[in-house]
Amino acid sequence: MMVPAPGDDILDPDNSADGGDASAPDSQHGGQPNEISTDTQNKVLHIVGIGASAGGLEALEALLGSLPPDARPAFVVAQHLSPDRRSLLVELMSRCTPLQVRQAVDGTVLLPGTVSIGPPNHDIRVDRERLLVSGHEPRFGPSPSIDRLFDSIAEHWGEHGVAVVLSGTGSDGARGLVAVKAAGGLTMAQTPDSARFAGMPTAAITLGGAELVLEPAAIGRRLGELLPPSSRDPADGALGENADPVNVFSFLSRLRHLTGIDFSQYKATTVRRQLQRRMMICQKHSIEEYLKLLETDSRESLALVKNLLVSVTAFFRDPAMFAALAEKLAHYVNEWPGRYRLRVWVPGCATGEEAYSLGMLISEVLGHPKNLADHLKIFATDLDEESLAVARRATYPAVDAEAIPEGLRNRFVSFLDGELTINESLRRCLVFARHNIAEDPPLPRLDLISCRNTLIYFNPPLQRRTLVMLHTGLVPGGLLFLGPSESPSVNAAGFTALDGANNIYQRTSEPQPVVIASGAFSDLSAPSVPGQAARPAVPPDSLPEEHTATLEALVRSSCPPCVVVDENHELVEVIGEVAPYCRLPEGRISTAATAFLLPELQTEARALVLLVRAEGQPVRSRPLLLKESGLLLRLEARPLRVRDRQFTVLSFLPEREAPEEHAGSDDVRERDTDFEQEISRMESDLLSSQESQRSSMAQLEAANQELEASAEELQAFSEELQSTNEELQASNQELVSLNHQLRIRSEQLQAFTSDLENIQNSLTQGMVIVDKAANVNRYTPLAVRVFGLVEADIGRPLLGCPTTIPLPGLKEALREVLSGSPRRVIEALNEEAAYLVQVLPYREQDGQQRGAIISLTDVSELREMRQAAEASLGDFASLTDTLDQAVWKRDISL
Repeated sequence: MMVPAPGDDILDPDNSADGGDASAPDSQHGGQPNEISTDTQNKVLHIVGIGASAGGLEALEALLGSLPPDARPAFVVAQHLSPDRRSLLVELMSRCTPLQVRQAVDGTVLLPGTVSIGPPNHDIRVDRERLLVSGHEPRFGPSPSIDRLFDSIAEHWGEHGVAVVLSGTGSDGARGLVAVKAAGGLTMAQTPDSARFAGMPTAAITLGGAELVLEPAAIGRRLGELLPPSSRDPADGALGENADPVNVFSFLSRLRHLTGIDFSQYKATTVRRQLQRRMMICQKHSIEEYLKLLETDSRESLALVKNLLVSVTAFFRDPAMFAALAEKLAHYVNEWPGRYRLRVWVPGCATGEEAYSLGMLISEVLGHPKNLADHLKIFATDLDEESLAVARRATYPAVDAEAIPEGLRNRFVSFLDGELTINESLRRCLVFARHNIAEDPPLPRLDLISCRNTLIYFNPPLQRRTLVMLHTGLVPGGLLFLGPSESPSVNAAGFTALDGANNIYQRTSEPQPVVIASGAFSDLSAPSVPGQAARPAVPPDSLPEEHTATLEALVRSSCPPCVVVDENHELVEVIGEVAPYCRLPEGRISTAATAFLLPELQTEARALVLLVRAEGQPVRSRPLLLKESGLLLRLEARPLRVRDRQFTVLSFLPEREAPEEHAGSDDVRERDTDFEQEISRMESDLLSSQESQRSSMAQLEAANQELEASAEELQAFSEELQSTNEELQASNQELVSLNHQLRIRSEQLQAFTSDLENIQNSLTQGMVIVDKAANVNRYTPLAVRVFGLVEADIGRPLLGCPTTIPLPGLKEALREVLSGSPRRVIEALNEEAAYLVQVLPYREQDGQQRGAIISLTDVSELREMRQAAEASLGDFASLTDTLDQAVWKRDISL
């Protein structure tokens, strides 16, 4: 089979320029669209969307050719094609697969085991079980849009959809692949090494949408394995709706040990769906098998975490909500005219599009100040490091720019090589960092928090704790921006609705609600204590809410105000009202529990925690006086063991409230003088270490200056490379234009050559054209009657070729004509034929001599007629000579 060169569009040049009618009847299936069949044999269980561009023909052939002949999914292909010629893709694909291949027609019903190929210059989508084919709409990006096909699969087919990206330039399909993955579908991409053009597969992998990266033939085989022809849905497996939730929750506890992330507070349906997908992809049929894979392959645990985090976002998602937010922000800014810099937090930012959208929006609200970074700081956080890497790169597919309003797009976005890049003025306003919203403390003094489409994945207890965190981070009057399906009204106090329809809320001045986290006391993955029966882990959702509230109230009533810290001295629990002893520090937030205490308590608290860690016994401080409140209290630290984890409870004991109660405790000792001396020694060592650190910092600063100088040199070099690249692009454009002109000239030359060949074949005379050196350039078929010419004689001397008739004087005639004579005529004859040979000059349009033309006219008949006339005249003369009478001939017209 012939394989087109790169850029060929598998097109039939005989078709009209309109590219065919996308709504024309399907030639293989009659003139009317199929009606939805009620036959269960024709029910489509899965749909596979395939996107390809340049170089996609070979990949499509390999993929479809490796599918089993009894494959039952419906396949829909969106291939970038030339818009002005009919596609031959249907005919070519029909030769490489036993499946039925047809051109997609608007309204046609999807059928199992059928490949539907989109027509040129038309978008193709799915609406449930029907195909939608529409004309090309003005937009960014190529046609057909692979992203639009994948988006429709994600919307209508969810976890029963599959998206595949093959060879092509640009980045079309990368964004749609992420949407299919977020909806629970399976996503695949061709390996860049096997693609003739690696742009599209590379973009799909970089954006994080591709779960399997295989060669095209391997993709076809894997589809046959994952989507069997039986009527059983592969999604009905070890984690179906009737699966044991205890086993799933225990599995997540084990996953926490492997990855450090606790998903036990995520919604069970989300966890079950994503876990089932990974098990299906890895072809594991039980949780035990999959757990063994996780323990031996760290890449799989990372893949599962990425699925559970569901990193999906877009520029200006829900435009109406962003417009409403701009109005509320403008009012907020006007109420705070003295505010120097707005502080914004975007938890769960994924790949950063929403964070950049907020930056553009706030810049517009502020009137686009000259130095935007002085007026705005956006903290964008997420758990997925790969998504954060994409966000920091600030480069996205060019088609994503369609969602950005034109004015903001022109100001903040630039385009290069099919990608959009966020400009530096906006990028300086954003800081991307890893942060776990379910466990880490919030950022302080925030004016706006945009937490959209994150809470929907949490169960109610975690939603409540998260909203308390957001309440803590916001300044009074600060704004909270949630997703379309989220609302704090029933989950947390401290917020009032500014625009309930668009989920914009404002923090009130109410005290922060107190919620006791359950994570630290529920380490469900620890082994059971020897001698005790192992108890199954119970997910928090299975505990009645009333029971949980009762336990929280009991702890608050029976314990003094306290905090719980873990082995790393990080804060994990707050019990009771601890506000009189704590403060929110300025600057970067530390997770160390002692950093949140008042300054006069920090040193003592650190000492107590270290002492409890070393000896494992409760210890109490000496009386401490708080400067601001005048309160006298003691700090008490007690060890707390939960399964195999060791926590420390740091309690605040006011002396004036119950001095007798705590003074006589026999099991608690106060710090002794030896310990004070050890603390002094350690402080001295610390001062020495600090001095050494200052010296190291000075050296580091010097090295940093050198690095900055090197960075400036690299930036200058980069600018030079950019300038050179622009020059190369300009030269490339000139070469493209020149190539176009040469192609037109070539077509004209081909037409002239065809005309000349037809003219010379129609001549009734023989003709030979020679150059200045009398070498043969061209000859007509009739010339071989005199000259014994063959195709190989072109370029050879004419006088060296044999002749069928002697041509005396030909050499002299050629010499004279090539020297400037206008014309020479010679006769060539033998007993059988006679030719009149004319030698004429061959000149250019400017008159310069280029060669000579030898024309051969067959005069054999004229010669015979003349000889017959001469013979008749001789006979007549002989006859008249023998007659006695006089004979004359008279012309009566005279």
